[in-house]
Amino acid sequence: MGERFCYRCGISEEEGGPLIEGLCQVCYRKENPVLLISDEINTELCGNCGSYKKRGVWVDPKSYNLEELIFEVADSALLEALEDSLSERVKEFEVVSMEELEGVESLPVGKALVAFTPVSWHIEHFPAIVTYEVRVKARTHELQRELHDERKYVTVYVRQTVCPRCQKFLGGYFEAILQVRAEGRPLSEDERKAIGKLVEEKVDEIMRRDRMGFIQDTIEKEEGLDFYMGSTSSARKLAQAIRERFGGTISEAYELVGMDRQRSKETYRTSVSVRIPKFRRGDIVSDRAGNVYEVTAVDGKGISLRNLSTGRGEHRDWKTARRDGIDTVEHEESEAMVTSIGREEVQMMDMGNYQTYEVEKPPVELSEGEVYRMVEVRGRRYFLRRKSY
Repeated sequence: MGERFCYRCGISEEEGGPLIEGLCQVCYRKENPVLLISDEINTELCGNCGSYKKRGVWVDPKSYNLEELIFEVADSALLEALEDSLSERVKEFEVVSMEELEGVESLPVGKALVAFTPVSWHIEHFPAIVTYEVRVKARTHELQRELHDERKYVTVYVRQTVCPRCQKFLGGYFEAILQVRAEGRPLSEDERKAIGKLVEEKVDEIMRRDRMGFIQDTIEKEEGLDFYMGSTSSARKLAQAIRERFGGTISEAYELVGMDRQRSKETYRTSVSVRIPKFRRGDIVSDRAGNVYEVTAVDGKGISLRNLSTGRGEHRDWKTARRDGIDTVEHEESEAMVTSIGREEVQMMDMGNYQTYEVEKPPVELSEGEVYRMVEVRGRRYFLRRKSY
């Protein structure tokens, strides 16, 4: 069998190394480049929220510092273009530093190492321009003696735009209304603050996964709070979080608002309502059996009570509280001084009209001369607590 020659440059196999697909080592590398990226890349970032497209999907940035953000967007666009433009002979690639790449002399077949670094940039105004030096080493054939070692300068243009989410937000768009109310009463100031804080925390969490989970507007009403939400799923998640913290019930209603012409479908706006329980700490309530309680705590799991006859603490989950008929009860509060303590009765003097009366001695320690807050329910008086508490 005669000596073989490279069909491109004519060098003999003995001189030019083992032929690969009829080409000498040098011509094989020249004819089969691995770095096919174009000289210029265009990308965009949202001038309103800093998000940018990654594989066709808008993502939130890691940094909101403008300089860092521009390089983050440019790096991402360059890396994406590299992934899409390496030779199909490259089956896997890894990004390394320029220093690390410098020392690499061998690689498994089908593997490439990529390094890139910005060498010049103009980022004072948009479009921001970042030029990178890109270097790739790769091995694409088992007969290859030297690695592909290719270098290119690539310029990334970062242009400003407004992402679809911000277009909707800035246009006043909302998909759902989250209504927070209390049963049979307006929300208290403390509840409004606590709900507002909870919503703020949860929205930050939700927006990491749902970019449309923004609050378009918050309306304070006499009876409660309305949150105008960018997505129905975010309104539902917030409703669940509020119910978990405060208890209550969730309901939904739908309003036809128009037609989606692209999909020929009717579009609806959802109202998600959370109705938290009417009870608050300090409320006086009774059950069907006539027991009288002070509410000591309310949360998503249930209601904590202090039995005013026995002084003992009790807890009811919401289902049990409903079954037992726990409800607020008409009562009158007053202050009275203990004037004498008998075996079974305690003599009291009302601090409002100075009249004296007797009550059954409660199972708590009392002191003569102390003033106590009292509550009267259905003609019977109960001790609440010392006035100084």
